Amino acid sequence: MSLLDKWDFVIIGLTLLLISSCEQDDKFINVNLDGVTNTSYAEFIIPTSEIFIDSLRTDDSDFILVGDYEDPLLGALSAEAYFELQYDSGAVIADTLLLDSVVFMLKIQDQLMESNSARFNMNLHVLRDSLFSQAVYLASKELPVAKDVQSVAENIYKSDSLLIFSGADFGSYFYGQLKSLDATDQYGYSSEFAFVPAAENEALLSFDLASEDTKILIYSKDSSDSLFVTQFKFNSIHFTHLDRDKSNSDLAGVSNLDSLQFADNFSIINPLQGLFTVLDFSEIMFFLDQLDNFILNSVELEVGLTATSIDPILDVNFYTFNELSGIDGNVFASLDLVFQGNLDYVETFNQAANDFLLSEKSFIVGAGDFSPAISQVSELTYNSKITLALEDQYIRKIFFGEDTFKKLVMISDDRLTLNQSFVQRESVTVKIYYTKSN
Repeated sequence: MSLLDKWDFVIIGLTLLLISSCEQDDKFINVNLDGVTNTSYAEFIIPTSEIFIDSLRTDDSDFILVGDYEDPLLGALSAEAYFELQYDSGAVIADTLLLDSVVFMLKIQDQLMESNSARFNMNLHVLRDSLFSQAVYLASKELPVAKDVQSVAENIYKSDSLLIFSGADFGSYFYGQLKSLDATDQYGYSSEFAFVPAAENEALLSFDLASEDTKILIYSKDSSDSLFVTQFKFNSIHFTHLDRDKSNSDLAGVSNLDSLQFADNFSIINPLQGLFTVLDFSEIMFFLDQLDNFILNSVELEVGLTATSIDPILDVNFYTFNELSGIDGNVFASLDLVFQGNLDYVETFNQAANDFLLSEKSFIVGAGDFSPAISQVSELTYNSKITLALEDQYIRKIFFGEDTFKKLVMISDDRLTLNQSFVQRESVTVKIYYTKSN
């Protein structure tokens, strides 16, 4: 329960200043973002560890992954993607038209391969199951596939930004499906397929399905040899299944939610391999418990990376650690339902505050506009202001007995990024600027 629900009011400053206060057992906490005189300072080095989380959501990304890659330290990985195609624009497939050709164009967002070039082999299958827009799909979810309607075998290079291949066999299948429909039905037609890596594949590719460059072009001709183009697109219903094999790696025997320390001098954030860094905040909360009558002026969380983080993760979120599931679900995926009035705002806010480190603006800009704290990497450092989020967690602990802030898990904002970050141990700090009240 939040202060909004408990007392039915919140104090919000007319400027970007929020001052909120509560009293219990002679303890008093206040936040002043503008700072005050006679400020004290405390700095804490946060202990870090890693956790292996086998399955996170992959249905809320613009990207899909397809292919195979083997990391000598972290293990082998295979990725297949499930998606839905729907009509986008162009000619309707009439009975008078004949199929000429089909061209797939897939925007390459990123890739993993052992050398500058590789063989990329995959098959396009019809899905046996349907995909649902309201469903939650995790990386561990594998769907059964039916017949193979297209084989793809292409040489790719690290410099490639677009994969283009013929879909002649797919066209023979798909064209028949379309011609059996009335013109009006074709506009709303959609069909589910899967990209599955094939034998002797040598690369793992990330495709951007939201890119304007990603499309399927169907070329038709009439009896006079006039050419007609129909464009299909990937809609928003898609996800990636990840199959991780760590049996021949340094992580052999590691199971879901196992805690570990991979190396002495760094911890890892690697979403592809299911490895995430855990920050231990118990000392911070204990410190606040020992203070009486204090004002929080500013709290900064800084996470330093090693120089070996050549392609670090660009943006990270901070989830509160849950011993049963590692982290809780993404409540922000339900914000549309909040705006539509189908979910209670206060209840959703409380859930978000317990599951995530919320952004500072979540507490000051008004109902309905709350969001996770997103820390962007800059000069091998993630730096976040967490003043109001820490205050909120402290109040929840003191007044309502909620104690979810002992540990935070650093999760990449993009769950399907191929980047990884190496967090330098003893370089994670929390800086607290506070004032003792009289």
